[in-house]
Amino acid sequence: MRVRHAHAHDASAIRRLIDLYVADGTLLPRAEEYIAANAEHFLVAESDGHLTGCVHLDEYAPSLAELRSLAVDTAMQGKGIGSALVNATEALARQRGCVTLFAVSNDEAYFNRFGFLARHIPELDRERSEVSRYKGVFAKDIGVV
Repeated sequence: MRVRHAHAHDASAIRRLIDLYVADGTLLPRAEEYIAANAEHFLVAESDGHLTGCVHLDEYAPSLAELRSLAVDTAMQGKGIGSALVNATEALARQRGCVTLFAVSNDEAYFNRFGFLARHIPELDRERSEVSRYKGVFAKDIGVV
């Protein structure tokens, strides 16, 4: 398994991975057009030529970014793909100069494993959707102010 930057031609496979988690409310849907247009902000995990996971780094400000759309093929869970994607996203955010990386999720224990802790992010107050306002916000400082 390797993690790499996504390409526009990966958009349909990324959408399929995200769609695995839309029905239960874990993830918000993403259109293929959106994914293709923002491919440089997605990372994918690839195993034997197939995409097995994805994640999106959404930069809010020069110092703040969100880890979004973390999805792993259900048949491939438990193989470290999610962990590899979280770690690669953190490295990418650090490389891009982000100071704080956060995730909106109902799985606090998962993000705690990577050092993310519950935190209020004021930038989210105005834009939290009805869907995401019932989830926790977990953040990690990854850079220097």
